[in-house]
Amino acid sequence: MQAGVVRDSSRVADVAVVIPVWQPDRRLGELVSRLLELEFGAIIVVNDGSDSSYDKVFSELSRDPEVHVVRHTVNLGKGRALKTGLDYFKRRFPDYVGAVTADADGQHRPADILRTAEQLRGEPSRMVLGSRHFTHQVPLRSRLGNVVTSQIFSTLTGRHLTDTQSGLRGIPAGLVASVLALEGERYEYEMNVLTHLASSSGILEVPIETVYLEGNRSSHFRPITDSIRIYFVLLRFLASSLVAASIDFVVFAAVFAATSSVLSSMIAGRISSLANFALNRRFVFNSGAAIPRTLARYYTVAAGVGVVSYFSIKFMTGIFGMNVLAAKLLAETVLWFASFSIQRAFVFASKQPVRS
Repeated sequence: MQAGVVRDSSRVADVAVVIPVWQPDRRLGELVSRLLELEFGAIIVVNDGSDSSYDKVFSELSRDPEVHVVRHTVNLGKGRALKTGLDYFKRRFPDYVGAVTADADGQHRPADILRTAEQLRGEPSRMVLGSRHFTHQVPLRSRLGNVVTSQIFSTLTGRHLTDTQSGLRGIPAGLVASVLALEGERYEYEMNVLTHLASSSGILEVPIETVYLEGNRSSHFRPITDSIRIYFVLLRFLASSLVAASIDFVVFAAVFAATSSVLSSMIAGRISSLANFALNRRFVFNSGAAIPRTLARYYTVAAGVGVVSYFSIKFMTGIFGMNVLAAKLLAETVLWFASFSIQRAFVFASKQPVRS
């Protein structure tokens, strides 16, 4: 089949499937064969640097004209493999409705890939997420990892998703360019896609079967290293906040020692906001939104947080007799979480991030 040509005989003939692969086993061939039977328009297999002993596997797959094998000479990570596959899709199949990303290790059943594709065709402006519900026996690291990540995702975006670690996703063609511009080379890329689309076009969840084969031994996910990558955006915000908080606290303490005025000290301490704005815009959220707009929104939020902080400090020192510095630390620690969510969804939200 020629690139860009849609086969009218199939209900998913205008949907491609992107499969990132490293050192595949027999399940890859089984999955591709079943997807061919379902008559997907194209199957894009990204060989992410598998060694030469797997060349025969990929050679056999590429014999079918609907299967497109794209190769990385070295292993670059799942995020980069997904980008390579989506970029290939964007260039070669511009008339398609979208692409479904799926894993090659047997966790995504062909029936669920088909369901995701059909939902994508019905909702061609929103990403479709195939979500497991973890109602059966699930490896502890997978269950715990999903609970923690889902909670952090909710904090980041203000939106709840049942399964933030699912790799089964239907991405509309109109959104491919925006997700290709996002940062991330490994598993953190998938989280960056979710946070980006949750605050822009929205995400639609569809239930899929929960499958873990042999305790999920085939997964290449590294619990410690890759979790740190996934949560790195929150860690960056924490680092930015600590820099600004240190400046604010030092100035606040100095002015309070000289004036004994909470209000004057808080106003003086807000010079830290310029450093916080600059770090959050470029280092934390990688926002491409116009500076005048984001600056106005930032100071609107900062003013609101400042008012709440001021009255909280006055309340704790007046009613409970707390030390003013301890009250400030407590108030602004609590407000930190609210500030993150508001800045992510309101202040620095943009259609496209700044390119590095």
